[in-house]
Amino acid sequence: MHSFKNNVHLEGNLGKDATLKTTSTGDVVNFSIAINERWKDKQGKEQTNTDWFDIEVWGPMTKFAATLKSGTPVVIEGKVSPGSYTKDNVMHKTVSIRANSIRKIDYTHAGGEESTTENLDAE
Repeated sequence: MHSFKNNVHLEGNLGKDATLKTTSTGDVVNFSIAINERWKDKQGKEQTNTDWFDIEVWGPMTKFAATLKSGTPVVIEGKVSPGSYTKDNVMHKTVSIRANSIRKIDYTHAGGEESTTENLDAE
């Protein structure tokens, strides 16, 4: 029997500053990233599409993740984490990405790309 893995690799920019919340199960940092896709259609006109992904960070990486600001380019590795909530007696399903690695990319340094990485061993 083959064992499949729930692994996600995303590269994008934060849509707004990360937020830190304290819950009964520990601290969590939430933010969304935008991934922009660009291409030319058959007529040669440039097209764009933006996909948004909700990211949640638990455990030792929360201190680092809480410092991330709007517009910051990042690489996120983690797993898809389904969830749900009830509002007005209606259950809504959600999907977020639970990060186990965050790499902040800094393109402002001369000579190329520089990065800062925070990792959390996979559970």
